[in-house]
Amino acid sequence: MALRDRLLEPQGILRGALFQDLLRTRLADRALMADARVGAWRIVRELGRGGMGQVYLAERCEGDFEQTVALKWLPDAAQSPTGEALFRRERQVLAGLSHPNIARLVDGGHTDDGHPWFAMEYVEGLPIDRHAQANALSARARVALLLPVLRALEFAHSRLVIHRDIKPGNVLVDPQGQAKLLDFGIAGLAQDEEQAAAFTPGYASPEQRAMQHVGTPSDVWQLGRLLDAVLRAGNLREPGQDLLAVIGMATQDDPARRYPTVTALKYDLIRYLELKPVAARQAGYLYRLGRMVRRHPLGTIGIALATLAATALVTGFVVYAAQERSRLRLARDETVAVNDFLSENILAASDPFEGRDHDKSIADTLEEGIAAAESRFREHPGTAGRILVALGKGLISRGRYAAAERAADRAIVLLSGADRASTRAVADARLLRATVDMHRGYPDRAQARLDELQTAFPYRVDAPSSMEWRIQAARGWNAMLRNRYAECIATYTGILERPGAVGGSELGDAYSSLSVCQTAAGFPAQALLSGERAAGLASAASGPRSGNAVIARIRIAVALGELGRHRESTQRFQREVETLIDLLGEQHGVTAAYMDHLAVLYLCGNDPVPAEVWAARSLSARKIAFGPRHTWSIGTQAVYAIALLRSGEIERARPVVAEIEQLQRLADDPGSRVWVYRALGEWYLRTREFDKAIAYYRATRRLAAQPGMEARWNLHVVDGALALALSQAGRIDEARAAYARYDASTRYANRCVSTLSRDVDLGRAKLLPHASDRAKASTVQASMRRRFGRGL
Repeated sequence: MALRDRLLEPQGILRGALFQDLLRTRLADRALMADARVGAWRIVRELGRGGMGQVYLAERCEGDFEQTVALKWLPDAAQSPTGEALFRRERQVLAGLSHPNIARLVDGGHTDDGHPWFAMEYVEGLPIDRHAQANALSARARVALLLPVLRALEFAHSRLVIHRDIKPGNVLVDPQGQAKLLDFGIAGLAQDEEQAAAFTPGYASPEQRAMQHVGTPSDVWQLGRLLDAVLRAGNLREPGQDLLAVIGMATQDDPARRYPTVTALKYDLIRYLELKPVAARQAGYLYRLGRMVRRHPLGTIGIALATLAATALVTGFVVYAAQERSRLRLARDETVAVNDFLSENILAASDPFEGRDHDKSIADTLEEGIAAAESRFREHPGTAGRILVALGKGLISRGRYAAAERAADRAIVLLSGADRASTRAVADARLLRATVDMHRGYPDRAQARLDELQTAFPYRVDAPSSMEWRIQAARGWNAMLRNRYAECIATYTGILERPGAVGGSELGDAYSSLSVCQTAAGFPAQALLSGERAAGLASAASGPRSGNAVIARIRIAVALGELGRHRESTQRFQREVETLIDLLGEQHGVTAAYMDHLAVLYLCGNDPVPAEVWAARSLSARKIAFGPRHTWSIGTQAVYAIALLRSGEIERARPVVAEIEQLQRLADDPGSRVWVYRALGEWYLRTREFDKAIAYYRATRRLAAQPGMEARWNLHVVDGALALALSQAGRIDEARAAYARYDASTRYANRCVSTLSRDVDLGRAKLLPHASDRAKASTVQASMRRRFGRGL
């Protein structure tokens, strides 16, 4: 190792306390203080510093939106032309790179006194090796985590940009488990002749240390070192022979003997993940055979046993051949039967040329297919069971929940009794049954089924199929239905850190569901990011007009509403709901849920007339989909009642409220009960039956004050409504105590505005103790008499 390298080692002279003290002294007089302004940004705190500059956490202080960035600042540009040149180059390089796994450039410029700066995406996360260690990732999961970094380098190389400083500290993993490549501070262009003198000891390629020309092979060498560091983080056992071979080939001293490109290295790692022979091993037939056995253990073992039997005993071969002919004949019969079923029972069910009902919907055809499948495949129960699972999934997506339940129940019976049905086929049917329970509003029943499935198929990052992933994702969604938002977030975060072999559509669903729970738990900014990620994945997988993409965009709208952007939220939400109605129809259970949510959004933005319209449409749809006595139907009826009250439609609200009061005991999920109690509380507040209003608001508060529910059910507004009812009842001391709780629960406010929230604040003003507020209190009294004193 060269002398300069040894000096720069972590224990070297220039990395010791003396050098650090000199560095701090040199930069101290140029350091930016908290709250200093740089361009459109306000400095929050320092993130780090080096020999040529400092990096700060900064927040946007201009414009109509919030944004956090990492702001890089060069304090001594005038004294260091070389440093300024590198600084400008980094800024220019970032300006030309737009990739999801490269921290993007946001802004840049000069201060009034000539110091250059630029702001880039702030990645809040751990270095990739520490992330792997903290999450105890397996070797395969670590390789998969690193693949996006290689894709980012591929992209940079395609733009003729060479990073030249790849190390764990320059690859951060964000909370969603995505790696981001940072710090192009010493990056260069492929055609550059001059060499950057700066590099990181331990991660500098041989040609960097020798001050020779540095090209793409240098980045390949550093990627090999990065792979080694990530695999060994946390004293994990020695990497396997395949990975050691990959690392060895990437870090050859001679650039000509390394992988020729980052792409070649990437594909060798993909071959490792797919259990295929890696090129770096250059091994023989036995190695390739071993890889094949690992990929197809049952198939290769079967071939070996069959060969052994044929060699050992001719008569055994004859028996085997006879059995094989029988099996092939059976498979042929099943194939013919499946083709006949599809052509006669499904595809031709609405064929007008066959005299069939050509107006029959696909959902009707699928529902009739349940009985037809059992009848046609009576001799092949395993085949019948698998077809019923497929029919059930199609029926769920079309809102035919009762028929999907029948299909799932019969599939479980048929597959459990079939000779050759796999345990995963049975589990698929059981997961379908749990999914039906969730869609029908029975999350407790679903939970029992999901617990059994998780015991049989526990989730792990290297699971052999997507079954484990889908079970865990279902558990996350069911946690949301059970109002356990922290559990929901933890479940989805866990599986999204390393999703395994699942497609973009399933990933999009997971991010979409995570967004729901983040919003409900009071984290709308995180929910917005998850929703945007879900929308991108769903659009890429199924198209922008697919149901999954529409629902993902709805998640974005909901998060915007929780961030106080009511008009934008409701406009976007309504546009997507109308698209969903075109796709699914107005009577679909999913459509009904989002129409209900749209009504709530309009109420939140103090726009009760459209809230009334959408609540009425949702109520009609839910009564058809679930029945008028279902807990979700009753909850929507309560939203409709509140919309009528706030529109001033008191007489129209009266019979609606009377029916809610009769049905309230059937609202057995907490979300529906909260809306029922709030509707009845607001009704009795407006009809001046204050004791009843107080009782319902107290019942609401008992639900909304439960840990984790405060933001979801807006404890702040509930406290205010209770205080208002107490003050109107003349119970002044209790009202003041309730208003104190109202002030203390501000952090749970969801930024909604409404006539009720204004009345709450007016009531609060009435109770102000200072003489200077008497005029305001008098105005409040007159307003309250006008609002509550006539015809209520």
